[in-house]
Amino acid sequence: MSAPPISPNPLGDAAPTEDQVPLAVRSMLAAVAAGLTWFAALTFLVATFAGNTAQTLADVNPNAAYVNFLVYGAVLGVVFTAFMAWHFMTAVASNYRRGGLAMVAAFAGSVISGALTVMIRQLAGSRGLAGLCAVALVITVILGRRARAEAERLRRLAA
Repeated sequence: MSAPPISPNPLGDAAPTEDQVPLAVRSMLAAVAAGLTWFAALTFLVATFAGNTAQTLADVNPNAAYVNFLVYGAVLGVVFTAFMAWHFMTAVASNYRRGGLAMVAAFAGSVISGALTVMIRQLAGSRGLAGLCAVALVITVILGRRARAEAERLRRLAA
């Protein structure tokens, strides 16, 4: 009895020949950290400089400038997180893969950032948000450098 024939790759020529998972993971983590930096800074600015004294949802003035700043800043934060993931994954040739992973990073970044900034604001106030922003920025730089190094390694392998 002979061995079964080797099955062709279902992705065909679009299949990468090198392992891109480390790059994707590092890029997405760096993007999530960048998103956390954005959201921590946004929440810090709104909490510190907006003069918001609302204690309940009924006390919030929907026409106040800080509400628009927070809403538009949150939307821009999601876009920023997706852009950072896209930027870090430059070595991934498939725009489809880069885009999908960037969307996942943007979703994860907004969920994690929302949870952490609310918790830190409640536990440590504005100083805690400033500290969270600084720590997230350092983590972003470290993970971003690792993602860039992995992208460079993949480029050297492809050449």
